[in-house]
Amino acid sequence: MPEGYGLFFKSARNLVRFVYPSYKAQISGEIAGPAVYVSHHRNLFGPFVTLLWYPEFIRTWILHVFLDRKSCSRQYADYTFTKRFGLPRALANPAAFFLSFGITKLLKSGRGIPVFRSSRKIIRTFQESVEALKNGESIAIYPDIDYTDNAAGVKGMYEGFLYLEKYFYKATGRHVQFVPLYASKTKRLLVTGTPVFFREGEDFRTEKEVVYEKLHKALNRLAAQYGE
Repeated sequence: MPEGYGLFFKSARNLVRFVYPSYKAQISGEIAGPAVYVSHHRNLFGPFVTLLWYPEFIRTWILHVFLDRKSCSRQYADYTFTKRFGLPRALANPAAFFLSFGITKLLKSGRGIPVFRSSRKIIRTFQESVEALKNGESIAIYPDIDYTDNAAGVKGMYEGFLYLEKYFYKATGRHVQFVPLYASKTKRLLVTGTPVFFREGEDFRTEKEVVYEKLHKALNRLAAQYGE
């Protein structure tokens, strides 16, 4: 059975829920068992609202640097605070140092799954994800290429997450249940689409493109229906 979030995460979430607008969830009745939710990052809005208000336990794919205190501090100091927000080093360094303690503790307590981009360690991401699904735990993935894009519609997405199908199928003989998930700002709603599966017996490389297109179109249909 799913283990659930840690005490630190649940305590922090309860505090934020007092001040942040509540969102309802509209979940497809076709979803059966653990799923891989594919959603729009939207400059952190997607994962923030999902982790805050989705009624079920979900483990989120998170860039590995945010799950390691020192790496997290470097990421904020070298990129987020300086290159994105334009802070001088004299302010960025101490801010990154102190913030990194809370961020890593929160995300670890939220049972985030580390994602190792452009590294052979990405195998660890798939292995941990397979074990999570086998344990009945759902996963949320935000594959936007431009994760800072605030638009309601989804543009280009990385395709690498779809290789999770190969690892899961090899381990279980079952197909991953990929589910489009959209967070609507105006309607304050988390809504899922119809699950998408790889078809049995089809060539993986060809079917990967088919599943990508189905998920991409489904997310944009949800954005058109529930977006701003």
